[in-house]
Amino acid sequence: MAVKVKINGFIEGTQSEELMKLLLSLASNWGDVFDTDNLKVKHLSGAMTNVVYRITWPQNTAGNDDRTVLVRIYGEGSDIFFDREEEIRTFESISTHGYGPRLLGLFPEGRVEEFIHAKTLSASDLRDPEISNLIAVKMKEFHQLDISGSKDYEYASYNPVAYDLANHFCEWAANYHTDTPHVLDYNMYPGKVF
Repeated sequence: MAVKVKINGFIEGTQSEELMKLLLSLASNWGDVFDTDNLKVKHLSGAMTNVVYRITWPQNTAGNDDRTVLVRIYGEGSDIFFDREEEIRTFESISTHGYGPRLLGLFPEGRVEEFIHAKTLSASDLRDPEISNLIAVKMKEFHQLDISGSKDYEYASYNPVAYDLANHFCEWAANYHTDTPHVLDYNMYPGKVF
C-alpha cells in the first residue's frame, strides 16, 4: 500500500511505504516523535533528473529547531543513465571526506540525505570572479582526495579534472530556476579576459 505524504494538502502521486518507514526509523533514532500530520514538505526547484523535497518535523527536545532532511526521488528512467550502486558508493565516499551531505538512508525510488542549510549558487554567482576562484580552490582539493573510483560528484561516472572545469563553465550558461533549465545561454560564457 502506498502512503501519501501530507503537505498542507498532498504531493501529487504517492510516496512509497518504504520511504515513510525510513523517515520513521530516522526520527526514532534521533528520539523524535514522527507524526505524519506534523510533516512539512516543500518541493525544491532546480533539479533536472530528480524530484527533490525538503521534509521537516518537530524535534522531541524543546527549544530546538525542526529536524530537516532532503528526500531525493529518482527521475523516471534516469537509472538508464546512472549506475545507482556506483553513485551511492561515490556519494558515501565523498561524504566521509567532508564534501556534500551525509547519506541517511535508501528506499527503492530514491534516498534521504542530510539537509544542508545553504544558498544555492546561481549562474550569476558562478560568474563572480571571487566565487569562481573559491570553487577552483575547492575543486583542486576535491581532485586530490584519495578515493577509489571516479570523482564526479554530480553523476558518479568517470570525469577527469578537465571535464569538471568544462562543466563549471557550462554552469555559467545554465539557469535551473526557469521553465527551460536545459537551454543554455552561451553568451554568458567567460571571455578570454577571465
